[in-house]
This record gives sequence, structure tokens and C-alpha cells, in this order.
Amino acid sequence: MGNRVVNSSSIQQILEDVYARFRDLREGRPADYIPELAKANPDDFGIVIATTDGRLYEVGDTAKDFTIQSISKPFAFGLALKLLSSDHMLAKVGVEPSGDAFNAISLHPVTGIPRNPMINAGAIATTALIWAHDPERAESLLLDFLSDMAGTRKRLSVDEDVFRSERDTGHRNRAIGYLLRNSDVITSSPEQALELYFRQCAVSVSCRDLAVMAATLACQGRNPITNVVGLDAMCNTDVLAVMGSCGMYDYTGQWLYNVGMPAKSGVGGGVMAVVPGRLGIAVYSPPLDTYGNSCRGIAVCEELSKRLELHLFDQPNRAGTVIRSSTSGQKRYSRRWRSKVDFDLLKEHGERIKVLQVQGVLDFAAVEELLAHLEGSTTNESFVVLDLAQVLALPEVSVQLLRDALSNLQKQGICCLACRGEHLKNFWPTEESEAAGWFESLDRALETVENRLLEQLHCTQVAERLPQNSITLLADLGEQNRTRLMPLLERRHYSTNDLLCRKGDAGSELFLVETGLISAGIESSTTSKRIRFATFSSGVCIGEIAFLNNLPRTADLVADEDSTCLVLHRDTFEQLQHEEPEVAIDIILALHRDLARKVDRANQQLSLLEQR
Repeated sequence: MGNRVVNSSSIQQILEDVYARFRDLREGRPADYIPELAKANPDDFGIVIATTDGRLYEVGDTAKDFTIQSISKPFAFGLALKLLSSDHMLAKVGVEPSGDAFNAISLHPVTGIPRNPMINAGAIATTALIWAHDPERAESLLLDFLSDMAGTRKRLSVDEDVFRSERDTGHRNRAIGYLLRNSDVITSSPEQALELYFRQCAVSVSCRDLAVMAATLACQGRNPITNVVGLDAMCNTDVLAVMGSCGMYDYTGQWLYNVGMPAKSGVGGGVMAVVPGRLGIAVYSPPLDTYGNSCRGIAVCEELSKRLELHLFDQPNRAGTVIRSSTSGQKRYSRRWRSKVDFDLLKEHGERIKVLQVQGVLDFAAVEELLAHLEGSTTNESFVVLDLAQVLALPEVSVQLLRDALSNLQKQGICCLACRGEHLKNFWPTEESEAAGWFESLDRALETVENRLLEQLHCTQVAERLPQNSITLLADLGEQNRTRLMPLLERRHYSTNDLLCRKGDAGSELFLVETGLISAGIESSTTSKRIRFATFSSGVCIGEIAFLNNLPRTADLVADEDSTCLVLHRDTFEQLQHEEPEVAIDIILALHRDLARKVDRANQQLSLLEQR
């Protein structure tokens, strides 16, 4: 099955309820100062919600084309920021609310620049700057950009009838253009820029297109359906800021009070609203109020804001915690099986190892919680393993904060390791290095901190043969039976990467690791990497289940380093059962005790998983 998008029927029902509630609203009338717009059907009505996950909820006339009009203004401003720069734009167009109608001739009394890019004066200046940047390709740049933001299969196009109607009746806008030329905001004849502006406003869109465009702004400029990045995050933020303060003209204050979202309306009947990080809303209904906003559009957005609790200034505290789980090395172990001596040391001193599994979006509030927890729960000579597998995103501000915090902890003598963060491209090193503390596996990170702790405790005895009674199985035998067993064991030496046995081999041998390191695993069927199930240190018994039950091996056993094992053959053991059954029974009981310890430890690790 493909990745079919599934919507929530409950959300769809809310949309249909809101549609039914306002379908018979008869306030306002279509714009008539542009003759072509006066032809709009006042009964046309559509609502679309587009989420940042790419889901669309729609009801009514959502596929019907109408002209974008002033809703093009924030996108033109975004394109200008992208092509030029914020400083360049601010020198030509302000960002202060004007409190005037959309078509007011509102210029700064001293500088002569327009108050903001959402009123006609600022929008014409913005479009003129796009035209001046590339006169030959200006319209193509604009249409391509709008199409990317909408994620349409076909490129958006201009409604030529509406364009001609606007051009032939746009005397006030033409006057604004010449005023801008007079104050040198526009530095050449304004006619070409005005032509582009009229065409920009006459671009045909549907309610569905506008909702996706709004969701793209909610996604910091990334289209949630196509994944095309039309705007970088900084430009996107600037666009939303201006929409929030100026997008609804002289109704903006009341809109923010009632609805609380960055928004833009157009005299074609469209209203577009953005809930940053969450969703975009579009409504199409031609009848306008005295401010030039769609009557049904305003009513629908107010209702959705209340019913879905979308008001930006009425948001609950951040729910939950960034820390998915927090355990110590006394409870959470790697898959490395160690001698009883080592396990006892880890149980005694394992509180010095902190294992934190982090989740969610690590914005400032989340990373502040994480760093406070780190600094409050660690002491000198302790170890931290930071598991980032469940982190969804790490904004740039948090990247530097986290790096600085980890560096400071290292300076305090706290060993910090990070794992499973390859998806966080802005944080994870390009060349992963376990030596530097970056791991693709949580298990590898856990094993490393255990090794370092044991080294500090002077517990590891690298390349030194353990005394016989330090091998768990032998230590569990009575002295007489241990003495009887020892001559029956074959000592084998393995070099690094030597194969002890293969998956599927008969379980005819029991391995007691005397020195070195042995791992159990299989070759992945999808990658070239070997999947490691467990690692066995000196003092550990391997293969007892297959040996006791005469079953095939379930994994390969490979020497991770030069190793020595004591090997008990099945034939030898069966002979022992016949000749000295009391010795064989003692061995079986010792193996069962060893298995019981392993099962108990495995159950403990499983219980930690269930508690998350």
C-alpha cells in the first residue's frame, strides 16, 4: 500500500458544521469598482484547512478559480526579500501599520516611502522592486514562486479579463505609482511595474491553493505537500510578522483581537490565515464588508479560531516534557554481557551513568528544560548518554545552546555521548566518530560509557586471562566438580573477525569466554551492516540454550578482538552424563542459574521500555 493520506472525520465534520452555519449569511456584496469582480456569484462559498503534515480538509466551492488580488501582497513581499535583502526592502517599504484603507495613498511624511507592503502603495513599490531586479523575467519569477507556494501541478496563470479590467480602471493605483516615482521609491517609469502589479493581482487561484499557500507559510516556507522550499525561515518570519500587524488593513487590530492569526484578505473574496507551525486556513466568498474583507471569510475564521483554539495569544503551556525517559546505569545496561564481577560493579556505581532519551521539537523552552535537567542531575566524573532518536527538530538557536552546554559539561569532567541523531543535520557531525562521542546506536553508546566507568574503577583487565573461578559458569560449580571439568575443556584462540560458529550450525559446543570480546549477530538482509544482538566479555558463557536443547544456532558468533575461549563439546558432556552424572547435573544447574540471571536482566530492560 502507498502512503495514502488519511484525514480525521471529526475535523471534517467541524468544517461542514461551520460551512452550514454561515452558508446563508447575506451580508456584504462583491467588489464592483473592478467591473470583472462584480460578476462574481455571491453564493460561492468554500473553506479549506491545510495542515503542516499535508492533510486537506475542505467543504464547498474549494476548486473554483477566483483572482488572488491583495492576497498576493505577502507573497510578493516574500519574493522581494528572497531576491534582494531585508535591508534593501526596509529602505524602500516600511513595516508599520497605517490604520488606513487598503487603497489609501499612505506614504511617510518625511521619507516618502509606503508605510507597509500590505497596502497598495507598499505593494506597488514591492512589485516594482521585483521588476527592477529582472525586467525580462519578473512575471515568470512571480508566477513560479506563487506556484511553488501553492504546490499546484499546473503553473498558476493570470486571468486576462480581470487583468484588463483592473488595468483600465486602476487610476488610483496609477497615481500611487507616480507618487512613488516622485519620491524615488520607484527609480524609473512606473508603468511596467504597474502592469506587473495588475497582473499579479489577477492571478487565478482556488480556495484549495490558498490554503496550501497558508500552510507553506506555517511550515517556515516549505510546502507541506511537495516539500519544495519557497522561502527560507527568516524571510518567512518577516512575511508573517507583516501579515500579523498589517494584513487586514484598518481592521487588523480587531482581527488580531477576535481571531489572533497572521492573515491577508483580497477583494476577490479570499481570506487566508496562518497558524504558524500548525496549519493554514482559506475561505472564499465574494461578498465584502466595508473594509474590503469577505464577510463569510471573517465569520468563518472567528468561529474556527474559537472552536479549534487557534488564537495565537491564547495558547496553553507546553504540555509534557522533553525528557522521554531518564534512567541510570544501575538499571539500564548495554547488550554487552559481562562477568559477575563487572555486573556487580555496574550495579554499585551505575548511578554515575545518566541515560536521557529526548523527544519532540527542541525549541528554546524545550532545550532550556533539557539543559537544566542535565546540569542539575550530573556531578563530576559522571557520564551522560543523550539519545536523540525521538527528537523531531532542533532549531538553530537550540543547536548552539546544546553544543555549548555539552562542551561545558565536558570541561567539568562529565563525559557526554550523543547517539541516534543523524537526522538532525544542523547538529550532527558530518563524519560520525565514536571516539569523539557520536554514535549511531544507543547500545554502542551505553557499552562505551560502561567500559569507561569500569576502566575508572580499575576493573577491566585487558588481554589478561581471568582466573578460572572468575568465569561465571566455573564459579558456580563446586570446587571438586570444577576441577573435574577443567581438563575436559578445549582452549581455542581466535583472531579479530574470526567466526566461532554460523547461524544454523548445530549447537554442539558451549563457549566460555576467557579473554577478549565475542559478539552475536546476523547480516542484515537490506544493508551491508551486521546487526548486533549482544556482546560477550571475558567471564561469560555463550550458546547454552542451543547446547542444552541440541538446537541450531540463531546467530553468528564473531570475535570482535583477539579472544580465547574454553569450549565444552557435546560428545564430552554426554560422556560425562553417563560416567559422572553428579558432575553433569551440577553443570546443568549452573547453566540454569546463569540463564536465570540473563532472563532477569532482559526482563528488567523490557520493563524500562514499557514504562516510557
